[in-house]
Amino acid sequence: MRRETRLKIILSSLIFFITVLVGYKAYLSLFESDFYSVNLENINAIRENTQGKKTLSFIVVGNIENSIGIFDKTMVHKINADHPDFVISAGNAVADGAEDKYRILYKSLKKIHAPSVLCFGENESSDSGQPRFYDHFGPYYFSFAAGPAYFIFLDTTENTPDLWQRDWLEKTLEEALAYPCRFVVMNKPPYKITASPLMKKIGNSPIIDEIEKKIPLPIESNYIEDESYRQFLTETFARYGVNAVYSSNLNIYDAREQEGVSYFVTGGGGASLIVNNDASFYHYLLVTAGPEGITHQVVGDIDKHRSAPGVFIENLWVRIHSFFYISFINFLLVLAFFLILVVVVYAKLTKKVDYYRDFTSRNIAPDKKLHIAMFTNTFSPFIGGVPISIERLADGLRRADHTVTIFAPQYPGHHETTEHTVRCRRLIQYRDFAIVNIFSRRIRKEFNALDIDLVHVHHPFWLGSKGRRLARDRHIPVVLTYHTRLEKYAHNIPLIGFLFQNILPHYIIRRFSQKCDAVIAPTSTAREYLRNLGVSRRIAVQPTGVDLSLYDNVPKEKIASINESCRRHDGLLLVSVSRLTKEKNIYFLLEGIASVHKQTNIPFTVLLIGDGPERDSILRFIDKNELQKTVHLTGSLSQEELCAYYMAADLFIFASLSETQGMVLLEAMAGATPVVAVRSSGIEDAVRDGYNGYKTDPDQTQWVERIVELMADDLLRRKMSENARISARKHSTDKVAASVAKLYRKVLEESPSGE
Repeated sequence: MRRETRLKIILSSLIFFITVLVGYKAYLSLFESDFYSVNLENINAIRENTQGKKTLSFIVVGNIENSIGIFDKTMVHKINADHPDFVISAGNAVADGAEDKYRILYKSLKKIHAPSVLCFGENESSDSGQPRFYDHFGPYYFSFAAGPAYFIFLDTTENTPDLWQRDWLEKTLEEALAYPCRFVVMNKPPYKITASPLMKKIGNSPIIDEIEKKIPLPIESNYIEDESYRQFLTETFARYGVNAVYSSNLNIYDAREQEGVSYFVTGGGGASLIVNNDASFYHYLLVTAGPEGITHQVVGDIDKHRSAPGVFIENLWVRIHSFFYISFINFLLVLAFFLILVVVVYAKLTKKVDYYRDFTSRNIAPDKKLHIAMFTNTFSPFIGGVPISIERLADGLRRADHTVTIFAPQYPGHHETTEHTVRCRRLIQYRDFAIVNIFSRRIRKEFNALDIDLVHVHHPFWLGSKGRRLARDRHIPVVLTYHTRLEKYAHNIPLIGFLFQNILPHYIIRRFSQKCDAVIAPTSTAREYLRNLGVSRRIAVQPTGVDLSLYDNVPKEKIASINESCRRHDGLLLVSVSRLTKEKNIYFLLEGIASVHKQTNIPFTVLLIGDGPERDSILRFIDKNELQKTVHLTGSLSQEELCAYYMAADLFIFASLSETQGMVLLEAMAGATPVVAVRSSGIEDAVRDGYNGYKTDPDQTQWVERIVELMADDLLRRKMSENARISARKHSTDKVAASVAKLYRKVLEESPSGE
């Protein structure tokens, strides 16, 4: 098949997919009705339908878990054929408490001809589902009368304090004594399932062996664990003459009698079964209550043998349907992703390609002052390694009389005061990240108004892609700096983050790099990574520079103040600097600090400098591990303040595995502070093991040993401090800027057309 034909098929498929996506979302928004207080509405219907009845029939089903193939397509038809007065769900009717699961369940329940009442269970409570259950169905515990029977629904999820329910239950059972039949519905049974009477009938058989392998009995999480509360319930049920208690927190069928009360676990409403045998099978209970007594009939033989493809298709449909209930912002993000794909495919389909290299060249004078346009997805006031790296490079180039114009996001509350910075209007704000409207005409207008020699992009997507396209249109060469290991940041991407955990980010980096004229790698290991990906473009190794002038201007009084306020009992001061995010491996660091405490009596204090979404979790970790006196969070600091802390510190500790370069390591070294870091792609070049610090395997024991060694040996620590400052001096911002400017000129000479 020709390339053009393949692209046309892909483009048509994408347009069809987007049309279906938007159409179905619009249909749900316009025509799907909301539902509130369904339990109350159905209880009123039950009271009306059973008024004056001496005999009633109802069905108890458990663990539906949004089953389409079993419950919706098969069991509902059987239930309707039994013509019950009403249906009771004993809990776990949804797979989890997300909004989409409640809506899928509601559609299934509407197919039942009789009214339904739901018990609040573990699944209904999960995924912050409590308020959704309350809105859609009603309170977590309640009661009602129907004909000759009284029904009591309890909350066993621990969302309602037991003490509240104890008093309420006894008062309610007093009222229930006026009715011949009394039933209780609760998600968890008040006893351990060790071996049901049904299992005992089977005896020592392979079936029992299989069940015990699949169900490690007793199952601690599937019964009411509070022994006193269990005893209270069973005694109370017996005292008030409850006829039957129904629960559903296990995917099996179990029936037993205790102190005159019948107990049923009925968990075959559609959830995935543990095993397929006489104890674990798809079923529901048909209950008849009247003057002749109470009968329980197990209705089973419901599609026992489900095919793997059928289960897969059912689960896939639930997942697809769930997507349409995500927030509107997230829906727009996904839609934007597919629209970008359409634009990309269309551009490829219409692009004219000349596969022969342009052999013309030109000489660029060594003293020529260049005008560089930089494009970045993050910039000040956002605090991070990339913005700092860009600012330092731009400052160094400007000191050498080059002109640098930076295209960066606009941030809420920030007013740009710096010359030659174009703030691009943001489309949305996601967490700390401002996502720019790259389709704005203003970006192109501002760019075309400048006499740009070369474009330097700092991300292989979004504004980086925009900068590369603008450069291509004007035949201007492009340089990319590989700053970020995208696969380490996949968890920050909503919904589709899992796609970025492996192959996709590497593909994006390789493909984008191949479209640039040169790539700057901050370390030799980063260059090795790019070569391993198959990047054949020119790759220059150039770490971010360190502004040494900031250290020369730190007042001694500032350092003395830090020492006085932060050191504990004249002990050592350890510092770590990073954003407080999962990818920075901070919990490894904190666990290591706890180990250091156990291995040395030397007093020390640890300062974690930075801020981020993990701050609250880190504080809880510190409290839980009793590190409050040792570890302190300072929040974000300015670069000037950071320099003072580096100079005051005795040791810099670092555990991140997500770095492309250890920029904060060079900063610490510039403050004459030796480093102990976990070996990774960004650490290898910065730290000379045993010279200006230590780099260890990602092994906590080894990492802790090196820290303790440097804490205990003052002479070694002072020697490494001297070496650290010598190492940092080689990477001043002016030296780095001169080196990058040299690369720019080389690219301009070799790629006059920028293609």
